[in-house]
Amino acid sequence: MPASRFERDTAITAIGGGRYQGAIDPGWAVIDGAAPNGGYVMAIAARAMREPLPHPDPVTLTAHFLAPPEPGQVDIDIEVIRTGRRHSTVTARLHQGDRERARLLGTFADLATVTGDDHRVDRLPPSWPPVDQCVDATADGASRAQDGGYPAPPILLRFDHRMPAALTTWAQGEPLGRGEVGGYVDWADDGVMDTLGLLTVADCYPPAVFNTGDSSLGWVPTIELTVQIRRRPAPGYLTTRFTTEAITAGGYLEEDGELWDADGHLVALSRQLALAPR
Repeated sequence: MPASRFERDTAITAIGGGRYQGAIDPGWAVIDGAAPNGGYVMAIAARAMREPLPHPDPVTLTAHFLAPPEPGQVDIDIEVIRTGRRHSTVTARLHQGDRERARLLGTFADLATVTGDDHRVDRLPPSWPPVDQCVDATADGASRAQDGGYPAPPILLRFDHRMPAALTTWAQGEPLGRGEVGGYVDWADDGVMDTLGLLTVADCYPPAVFNTGDSSLGWVPTIELTVQIRRRPAPGYLTTRFTTEAITAGGYLEEDGELWDADGHLVALSRQLALAPR
């Protein structure tokens, strides 16, 4: 099958000596011409990180963002720390020119064997309205841009976003009053959602802090992002929820995420530390 947009835009080439090259595509930025989405950058690195391993799926991946990446070529230096029967652990340094942009540490496994019911999950998927009763945020963003409004965020157009109407009012200056965003999401081009795709989904929503009403809209730079993946997702919309519950005096906030697949299984959890909007 032809490669999806995500597969093409996260493709890497082995250079030798543990080094890989990729390219950051500008179509994954939150603002046109600005830095790319952090989860997308993680996915490029993860594709290189898994290349020398017998284990294809990241089960936990942490990225520390040292400087905003830019569109264009990236070099990724890989070091395999340990490979065992069940897990492999590997680090990555993502460079552009002579500047390191991100450093990652991850453990990989083979989640192809994870099937059936989970042993115990005490949390439940969020109870959003049915998909057909949600706002088609992707179509709305594209339509407003065509009508002369604010350009749609490039990354918005990479997804089929369906959001409960109550979670979108922050964009009209009427925030919900609590830090929460989410809804249903899949690729816009019907590509297959895999465990690398989950890394990008874990960072593809507007910041939950926008819905608190406690801060003005602005750049919310990610300092660190960790994604833990429990299984490969079933085909269909992912159900998502992201929350921020603490904006501390130092200007730091957390954002916690949960991703559920179309079969109702918890497939990923995330947490990131970011700076409050400025």
